[in-house]
Amino acid sequence: MKLKRNFRLVLIGQIISLFGNAIQRFCLSLYLLELTGSPAIYGNILALSILPYIFCAPIAGQFADQLSKKKIMIYLDFLCFILLFSYGVYLKGDGSSVIVAGAVMILLSVAATLYTPAVTSCLPEIVEPERLKFANSCVSQVGAWANILGPVVAGMLYGLFGIRWIVILNAISFLLSAIMECFLVMPFQKKEKQTPISLKSSYLEMGKTAVVVKKQYMVVFGIILSYALYNICIVPVNTIVLPYVMNLLFQVPSEVYGTVEGIIVLGSLFSGILLAIATKWFPFQKVYLWNYPMSVALLGMTVAVVFFSKSMIGVAIFAIGGMIIMFCLGVGNIVTLTYIQETIPSHMLGKVSALSTAVATATVPIGQVLLGNVLEWSHVSIVLLISAVLNGLVSLFVRWNILRDQKVDKIVKNVIECE
Repeated sequence: MKLKRNFRLVLIGQIISLFGNAIQRFCLSLYLLELTGSPAIYGNILALSILPYIFCAPIAGQFADQLSKKKIMIYLDFLCFILLFSYGVYLKGDGSSVIVAGAVMILLSVAATLYTPAVTSCLPEIVEPERLKFANSCVSQVGAWANILGPVVAGMLYGLFGIRWIVILNAISFLLSAIMECFLVMPFQKKEKQTPISLKSSYLEMGKTAVVVKKQYMVVFGIILSYALYNICIVPVNTIVLPYVMNLLFQVPSEVYGTVEGIIVLGSLFSGILLAIATKWFPFQKVYLWNYPMSVALLGMTVAVVFFSKSMIGVAIFAIGGMIIMFCLGVGNIVTLTYIQETIPSHMLGKVSALSTAVATATVPIGQVLLGNVLEWSHVSIVLLISAVLNGLVSLFVRWNILRDQKVDKIVKNVIECE
């Protein structure tokens, strides 16, 4: 009963935090654009807000492994409450500084970076092993719903109340989340010998963790590498190619483009729902099979831009293709995350989670820059074909990585039988 109660509290906290963050990010983005009137300044601030996910990840992992995860979540939510409440008071005095608004966005990113490994590594401690995949799918659904409904709710609230009251409401939501997390019952055993927590030691620990994972948990290392490959080869199709195709090639109205974005995000939502309902349908040993529909979707998108660029048929094909990609990526993320949580010891799960986040986040801009530059000198159909081929190669790597795990299991079983 305690486990179920604990998970409910964590999930409610995630709902409050993720929806609050989605609403806050969207509204601050609109506010910054209004303040500056410059897409360049706005883009630079957004880029800076991504940096904490890369540079603070090592110390986030060290926090999660050496400190109480419960206290990390409570303190961070309470600090976010203080930050946003203070910013709300500042806005009351007609504060309209771009620097202050940008600093708030960056500090919220730092908090999110420190928060994520604590949540990820706490799930195996509060959920039964057989229900871990279900728990991860529930958390994934919360994230998907936040991405779908967050901007919609944010747009309505921003139009009705303006930035100040949204900041205050979000501050209160963080306070409520911190209060709820006080009722969590989570085991914590302080180690006798711990590395002193500092930025330098956290980077050294991250390097040691990467070496240990590569040597002792080869499949997990391969999974982290696959996250990087997906972000370079596949994810930019939805983040770079989609806006280009919809706005410049298909030239659809903004309402249609918004609908297409919503349909694509539904893929991530459906993956979480299906995994929650039927977890046995998605064994880790077969997860590589979900890579193949992505290649089919990319080929379908290629057909759409070549033969249906002036038709709503092309728009529909692109929307369905993007949804399939998001669905398959969602399945892969949940299943592989569950494998990592089941495989990595609890005392280093936080650092491994942070390592995974850092690698994945650092490779996002690489993929965006590469695909954006390729679009400059070639037709979008060529870019989509290249992505389909690269996805095929990534699929082969993922299959090889998983089969390697099965071979190791067979060797271990044979050794045990011989003994």
